[in-house]
Amino acid sequence: MLANGHFWLLLSLLAPAGCTRTSIEQRAAAPLYLQTAPSQAESVNSEQHRTTDSLAYEHTVSIELSKALLPTRVREIQGACQTDKQFGCTLLDMSVHSAEDIPNGSIRIRLAPAGVEAFIGLASQNGKVTARITHAEDLAQQVGDTERELTLLTTHRDRLSKFMEDKSLKVEQLIAVSKELAAAQTQIESASTVQANLHRRIDTNLLTLNLSIPQNVALAQRTPIRDAFSSFGSEFTEAIAQVIRFVAVLVPWLFLIIPGVVLIRLFWRGIGRWLSRRDAS
Repeated sequence: MLANGHFWLLLSLLAPAGCTRTSIEQRAAAPLYLQTAPSQAESVNSEQHRTTDSLAYEHTVSIELSKALLPTRVREIQGACQTDKQFGCTLLDMSVHSAEDIPNGSIRIRLAPAGVEAFIGLASQNGKVTARITHAEDLAQQVGDTERELTLLTTHRDRLSKFMEDKSLKVEQLIAVSKELAAAQTQIESASTVQANLHRRIDTNLLTLNLSIPQNVALAQRTPIRDAFSSFGSEFTEAIAQVIRFVAVLVPWLFLIIPGVVLIRLFWRGIGRWLSRRDAS
């Protein structure tokens, strides 16, 4: 048997476990008298930190390039990102496609803020920037919640680790504490991953480069008559295929419709003859 002091110590350590498993939103929903009200100085410091160190920036830039240069430029940006060591560039998405012989390209990368202008300059070389949108998302709340959760979980884990050193614990008590310790460690690792992703979004910028040829060139490239002739064969084949599908669907119904029509006609003829005999009699 554990001494009374050890028993109550075990209860006091295991009780916070349920709290650490609750989500940040559940803690935020607690009554105000259970939450610690921040001082005015803390609020000011928090606001300054939020406006300077908690913004995740995303940039979307549209660039016009010549038809011959566009595919080459996409490959140049890809190569520059993959070999970059200064800005920590990471290639996320890349696509080049052509519709009606009009090429378009898009590339999305994540890199240090200092490298955004450098890559925009590379992409727009011998071209023209036609649009640029910058969006910032404030992640201060998520960062603060994650840090508080990590602090609570780390404190709870350390207390459980010290409690495991008690030589007077029984086997079943050791098992219970061990399970709680493993659960706390798993939650710490999960929260640490969330924290790392949030800081990565803050420390780096997301840059999307949309490349296209000038609009007047694209309009000049469009030739409706030539396009109609070039698509004549495929559209004619598709029309024939649709007729075949229609016939394939209709044929099974003919085996029901034709006998039905014959039976209806015979029925009406029979009715007509019966009426004629009745009138004659």
